[in-house]
Amino acid sequence: MTDTTFWTYPPDQEVRGHGDDYTLTLLLPPFPAGTVNFSPHDPEKARHFAETFDTVDEILEELPPVSAGDFLALETRADLDLIKVGCWGDVISLTDPALADTIGDLPLLGAATTLRERYPDARIVGSANVDRGEDHTEDIIQLPDGLRLHTEGWPGVEPLEVTGDPQAVVRALGISPETLAKESIDLDEESDEIDWRTLGRLALGPGDPWGRADLPMSVFRVRHTSTSTYRMKEAWFSNR
Repeated sequence: MTDTTFWTYPPDQEVRGHGDDYTLTLLLPPFPAGTVNFSPHDPEKARHFAETFDTVDEILEELPPVSAGDFLALETRADLDLIKVGCWGDVISLTDPALADTIGDLPLLGAATTLRERYPDARIVGSANVDRGEDHTEDIIQLPDGLRLHTEGWPGVEPLEVTGDPQAVVRALGISPETLAKESIDLDEESDEIDWRTLGRLALGPGDPWGRADLPMSVFRVRHTSTSTYRMKEAWFSNR
């Protein structure tokens, strides 16, 4: 295994805490309204997307593909160097542990902002969490017309910081009150009691690839940037 440059922990160092979601998805127009027939995965496009992603310094190795339904478990430091990228025509998705944060760097917001510059017509939806006894979350919905909903904080500890108008975003997406009620989402509740991740999945609608065993994704071992590596040290190894 090729080691990375910026880590100060060995590859077999066990991580502290856990996370089950650190994803970012782009939907390119035309946005789906009904059943989606995903295009075949494009490995070359996936590699280019990974190489140019905010958190990545260099691709070190390409591993056998997995599906969008497979979860890459985080047990050791070496696991933090693995990202998945799926490119299925007008849908592009990525998982990257470097999107999880505990120090207020807002990596999900930063990555979405960069991607909006590259894909101004895309709908961008992301969610990331890390649990260190208390769960830290960050979620984002970015629409092509400039509407953005971003939340960040420690649910169950304090109200989340919410930027943007959730009601305006829901209206723009055409999500009905009945659909929100079915998912037990009440936007009038305290911000730390709202399931923002599920709202993001509703924003993806039929273009949501996550959990689908029939959608292959490329897997890369990467060297993360020095900034991303520092953030992961704090999120996954610090004593705090």
